[in-house]
Amino acid sequence: MCRKGVQTQCYGCKWITSHYRIISGETLTMLRKMEGQTVSITGLFPHRLYTRIEKSTVADQVRFLAEVTEQIVKLFSHAEKWDTRELDHLQNILESRQLAELKHCAEAYPATRRSSKLRKHFMELRKILKNANYSHNSWERIRAVVKTHLERMDLMADHLRRNFRG
Repeated sequence: MCRKGVQTQCYGCKWITSHYRIISGETLTMLRKMEGQTVSITGLFPHRLYTRIEKSTVADQVRFLAEVTEQIVKLFSHAEKWDTRELDHLQNILESRQLAELKHCAEAYPATRRSSKLRKHFMELRKILKNANYSHNSWERIRAVVKTHLERMDLMADHLRRNFRG
């Protein structure tokens, strides 16, 4: 049941309540399979940004999930250090299934500003890759950061699921 009784909001986010966990689990499994050495991501993950967005409105959270996914898709469009078949499958899931559905959910809400801090974060990740000539080690760091993003996004989606059912 939808909290505010707005049918478009209920419909727009039905996917989050029913399918997000499945798709997200699939992407996390794929990233774990691609995992190489354990690397430190200290200072690379925007914990404060997630803490702030988790306290914001449902609309902001849904749009944030879509925006993070979009940034991850853009980031992986430069990846060449993994098995191309696995990478293509990961990108396909992220872009055609997860991102497309999250954008559909986000359309059910009034437009909100995109997060400049999030864009800066992903620009910094691309800069790390570029400065390291897209080395395998730099991609391992980025993969670890993306994995953390997906895990935090799962937590946020769980919270949204509880709100939509509440």
